[in-house]
Amino acid sequence: MNVDPITTEVIRNAYNSIAEDMSAVLNRSAYSPIIYEMHDYGVALFNENVQMLGQAPGLPYFTGGLEPAIKAVIGKYGLENIKEGDVFVVNDSFMVGAHLNDTDIISVYCHKGKPAGFGVIRTHWSDIGMADPGMPLGTTEIFQEGIRLPPTRIMSGGEWEKDIVDILCLNSRLPQSLKGDMGAQIAAARIGERRYLELIDRFGLDTVRQATSNIFTTTETKFRAFISSIPDGSYTAEGFNDNDSISDEPVFVKVTVTISGDEITIDTTGSNKQCRGNINSTIATTVTTAKLAMALLYPSITPEINYGSYTNLKVIAEPGSVLHAQEPAACMRPIPTMLMLDLIFKALSPAIPDNVTAGLPGDSWNVHFFGRHPDTGEFYVQGESLDGGWGASSQVDGVSSTTHSVAGDFRNCPTETMESRYPVLIKRLQLGKDSGGAGKFRGGLNVIKEYELLEDAEVDLHFDRAKMPQWGLFGGHDGVAPRVTIYPADDAEPMEVLKLKKTPMKKGTRIIARTGGGGGFGEPRERHPDAVREDLSNGYVSIEAARDIYGVDI
Repeated sequence: MNVDPITTEVIRNAYNSIAEDMSAVLNRSAYSPIIYEMHDYGVALFNENVQMLGQAPGLPYFTGGLEPAIKAVIGKYGLENIKEGDVFVVNDSFMVGAHLNDTDIISVYCHKGKPAGFGVIRTHWSDIGMADPGMPLGTTEIFQEGIRLPPTRIMSGGEWEKDIVDILCLNSRLPQSLKGDMGAQIAAARIGERRYLELIDRFGLDTVRQATSNIFTTTETKFRAFISSIPDGSYTAEGFNDNDSISDEPVFVKVTVTISGDEITIDTTGSNKQCRGNINSTIATTVTTAKLAMALLYPSITPEINYGSYTNLKVIAEPGSVLHAQEPAACMRPIPTMLMLDLIFKALSPAIPDNVTAGLPGDSWNVHFFGRHPDTGEFYVQGESLDGGWGASSQVDGVSSTTHSVAGDFRNCPTETMESRYPVLIKRLQLGKDSGGAGKFRGGLNVIKEYELLEDAEVDLHFDRAKMPQWGLFGGHDGVAPRVTIYPADDAEPMEVLKLKKTPMKKGTRIIARTGGGGGFGEPRERHPDAVREDLSNGYVSIEAARDIYGVDI
């Protein structure tokens, strides 16, 4: 049947609107600030063929990996055995990517008794029973990182499988948080079901299916045309992460991007073998990162991201490498994928300089506190991912104080929320002067955040990309490297450190965290003097940098 373009466009926009409604419900009903404030989640709508129809702003790192979760459910139970009101949970990194805290809730949407679609919501659960609270630094196998959940039916016909819920809560230090956030995910899935079935009832299932086919074809055509515009050839870049938190050896990542007509292959062959530490990525996360790179290279099509977006993408990663880890590798912090994303841009920069940026925020720069709350006596876990500077492009300066490269709509935790819920005082939150890489277009500025502990607590830190900061392109300078300074409460000597595991600290300890700045693009001496003067007046660059680096006499 033929479906007219207007109806097709209405249905295409409806898919993203449904996902955004799901996101709104999740935001308003979640228990944990990491969800309702920081948006550490991914939300997407799929049809019965496990093809993504639409998504909401969230973590693209998540939404690109939701397809394997549905396939894992169908592979275990069989589509014919999934009925209305069934809800499943899965988090195993070797099935769905990410780390075990990132837990998928999959709800089936039935029309006239038959599966017609799925709603999937992945959120970060604050504690999933790992060896240490938060995001443990020293794990060496996945069994230390929490309870592994294969596809498991958590609701049957709309009724809780209470035994499963009891097991999950018993294995968490924060059972109330876990149960509250899981309930919010299911509520979000329910609103998605209502909206999706209303759409089918309005237009008819046959019309919706044909319109969906048209949508996929249109999106695929646009992506293939974009890839065709890149000169054929193989483009290579390489870099390294600081270490795996167990040894101090750098972790090597290599990327080769091959363009052949309208096909693109991203090959990570030659990258580091999987590590003993927990920075390994499974293949699902690596594929997700490659998909995100394509979307960022072609940003005008981002609102149209769906199943048709990546049919011309092939991803190669050697089994047993840090980007295709094998069991029982530890996968808590798969940060080499962030470096991989950056390297894809760097590799393609000679071919498409106007589509890439200089070095991006290449780490999540995590700060975690945990202990007993003085008012309630209950155990708490406070964690956040700090913002950094985005790389500049051939047209504009990089954005300052923005989330890391794979996180999309992810946000920092507001000071008011943090101080009201946890025994910590935020003494300073500011942009770092001279922290963005100099260039014709300046890299985004980093963030400086100062914490003071109001009670004794234990602290985890994870800061990477200090040895290879966010690089400049075409003569642009590197951004400033991250660093952390700790001032002990007893006035002992300050300590410079980037990674800490479950370290006790006294009330009154101050921690000053400085993230990385974005890379600059183009020669600094080509920057317009008025732009330098404006940066100077805003406090973004110093008089010395304006004079010595940019050549502007103030």
